[in-house]
Amino acid sequence: MLAYSKFDHGRAYVNGGVKLHYRTAGEGETVLLLHGWLGTSYTWRHVAPRLVAAGFRVVAPDMRGYGDSDKPATGYDGLTLVEDLRQMLTQVGAQGPVHVVGWDMGALPAFLFAAHHPTEVATLTYLDEPLPAVNLAEMTTFRKETFGGYWHFGFNHAADLPEMLITGREREFWQYLHGLMLFNPASITDKDRREYLRTYAAPGGIRGSVGWYRDALTTTDQFADVIARGKLTLPVLGLGGQYGTSYTHEQLKSVAEHVEGGIIPNCGHMVAEEAPEFLAQALVAFFRREAQPSEPVPAHASLTL
Repeated sequence: MLAYSKFDHGRAYVNGGVKLHYRTAGEGETVLLLHGWLGTSYTWRHVAPRLVAAGFRVVAPDMRGYGDSDKPATGYDGLTLVEDLRQMLTQVGAQGPVHVVGWDMGALPAFLFAAHHPTEVATLTYLDEPLPAVNLAEMTTFRKETFGGYWHFGFNHAADLPEMLITGREREFWQYLHGLMLFNPASITDKDRREYLRTYAAPGGIRGSVGWYRDALTTTDQFADVIARGKLTLPVLGLGGQYGTSYTHEQLKSVAEHVEGGIIPNCGHMVAEEAPEFLAQALVAFFRREAQPSEPVPAHASLTL
């Protein structure tokens, strides 16, 4: 199995010159892996090699504002992020519809990508994230149990406040939040923390990380618009951690016609790091089933491995 450290690194310049750093390896159908808040392409270090070994090409970007990508002051709404990704995929030479996988807030542009450009997306995988404008009660419960409420929405949205209060305390803030999100703390090592903090504590890192929150209302409106148009018709896989957004696959049934998925046992919110083998197996099985139209997956099927 090819180690993640051996993946190629590349740069794409999108939406007027914004640099996106990405990691890529493999041949075959393209799988686009989108990290979430406080993550980077490093989030997929245990999953991506398994996908490459199974015969897929992986492209894992640092999203706008994160990692080694540029961190502009604006442009963090869902549809702008989608256009970033489409232009990057063109530059990396992705062939045919891609499998789009999004975790946490990375699931939001993943969904909008599938909704606005269905001919460019083979499948959508939505991992451990509430749907904006849908199931407010469940979303509130998740936020309360995981983060202690919605405090981080207002905090991250406030102009200049996170930058002022977190600077110099990046490690403490990062570790506090990850302590809330992890069911398996050993999933994140000291080496992993150092890699995440390398870019989070760098100039612009805090501002970039809260950009998604500062444009969250625009992204929610974008979701409401596509949901009002009707359900997605492409294949959708929804997975949530037992101690994370466990209802992920159930909520997707209200916005997509062909949904399968389930709950990842003994797992918190950070599914790619807490249960990488389970997740990789589920993804490979899903992609391969959808490559065989003679054996369709029943709508709302349960996940079995």
